[in-house]
Amino acid sequence: MSEKRDVTALPLRDDGLTTDEGEVSDHLVAAVNAFGRLPRQHPQELSEFVSAIHVIQGLLTTRIARREYPKGWPTYAE
Repeated sequence: MSEKRDVTALPLRDDGLTTDEGEVSDHLVAAVNAFGRLPRQHPQELSEFVSAIHVIQGLLTTRIARREYPKGWPTYAE
């Protein structure tokens, strides 16, 4: 059985992110939308930008996994 961390002190959104993590996610969406409005300078730039956003989104989803399943997704102190 998984030992869940106490996240009752963290305000969670309905997407599983904390309020602060959600702010990061919301800014990523705004960045994609703003970048999408820029004129293209290279045919690959939009797909490369979106790929980079997906990497960051992966980091955010890993934070959810660490909170919910700390045995499988451990957190290490600096």
